[in-house]
Amino acid sequence: MRFLSRSRKETNFNTERWFDSETVPGVRFAVRRPSLAQRIELTRRVRDLLLNNEFLASGSEPEKLEAALGDLLVRRLYLEWGLANIEGLRIDGEIATVDNLISGGPEALAEEVASRIQLECGLSEEERKNS
Repeated sequence: MRFLSRSRKETNFNTERWFDSETVPGVRFAVRRPSLAQRIELTRRVRDLLLNNEFLASGSEPEKLEAALGDLLVRRLYLEWGLANIEGLRIDGEIATVDNLISGGPEALAEEVASRIQLECGLSEEERKNS
C-alpha cells in the first residue's frame, strides 16, 4: 500500500556563512546572506555611491581620484553591511571587529571579505556597474 502524504522536512536557512581566509591563515569570517529586501537595499546604496564613477573614471586626474574614492567607499559599505563576525585575528591587541578591520586591519583581508560579500549578494562586477 502506498501512502500519498509525504513526511515534511524542515529546511534551516542560516543567515550567515563562514569562510576561511585565503589571505590571512588562521582567520575565518562570517558573511551575511541577504534576503530579497536586504539585497534591494544594498543594491540601491551601491548604485547611489557609484552613479558617477564610470563617467569620472574617464575624466581628469581629480575625477579619477573621485572615482577611486567611490570604489573604496563601496568596499567599506560591503564590509559594514555584510561582515557578521571574524575570528582568529587581533588588530593592535584588540579582537577584530568590522570597524577596526576597516580602520587598521590588513587591507588584503578587507578586500577578500568585501569580495566574498559581493559574491554572496549575487552582485557581479558587471551587475554592480549597471546598477
